Amino acid sequence: MPELAATLGLDRFPSEIEKPGVPCRWFAAFRSRHGRPAEALRAQGCRTRRPTALLPRRPAAICAALLTVAAGRLGAQDVSIGGRLGLVGGFVWFQDEEANDMNRPRAGFQIGGVVAYRPRSILSMQAELWYVQKGWTETQGGGGRRLTYVELPLLLAVTPRWKTAPQLLVGASASLELGCAVTGVRGVGSVSCDDPQVEWHRTKAQFAAWLGLGVRRRMGSNQLAVQLLAGLNLTNLNRELQPPGAVRLLSATVSVAYVIALGGTAR
Repeated sequence: MPELAATLGLDRFPSEIEKPGVPCRWFAAFRSRHGRPAEALRAQGCRTRRPTALLPRRPAAICAALLTVAAGRLGAQDVSIGGRLGLVGGFVWFQDEEANDMNRPRAGFQIGGVVAYRPRSILSMQAELWYVQKGWTETQGGGGRRLTYVELPLLLAVTPRWKTAPQLLVGASASLELGCAVTGVRGVGSVSCDDPQVEWHRTKAQFAAWLGLGVRRRMGSNQLAVQLLAGLNLTNLNRELQPPGAVRLLSATVSVAYVIALGGTAR
């Protein structure tokens, strides 16, 4: 601390050195220019005292106080948890335009949880966990796909503070395949995508962008939302050499989300 005090200039304060009949400012200036140690000043009858530290002596206590303030601040906002249930329309886009003519959407479902954080503004953030099933069907020769994913979306919602208000949602998600089946194959039926009879090579980890609209209704401190979301997978699903080209999943979901406020009040 003495070295830190000297660096900060604390040793130049006149109250630091007290000697009757000798100007304290002179001693302070002398010590500043020549680096005279406090022991030599005390030997001459000067009485020195440790300068008051500008830095806190107990940073852990300060950190704890700051965390307490931050936690209180967070508790004053809207933190909500809830669930989501919906229907999914899955489709696929092939870089090969001829292949697109043979594919049709497949209906699936979506179920999951929601954690929403809303500060005192029209913006809110939603971290979600979905279990979702989607895919597509083929109109010629069978061979549609039924894909099951666990999906982790992060959505930003813009919602006016009205009791019943429209919503605009944008976000991104990461997903990991839990299961895959090839459906509608003549003489085979539905088999795993890894079955030697079909063996479809694909990318199991996917990233997607989402855009949607919704309507939110406040119900006391809780909220009910009906939302329409459209997603485009940014990762190429296809790992086959033939046919080459990109294959991307598309999704459209219609779902109902209900969240219960944990902190603050719904706005």
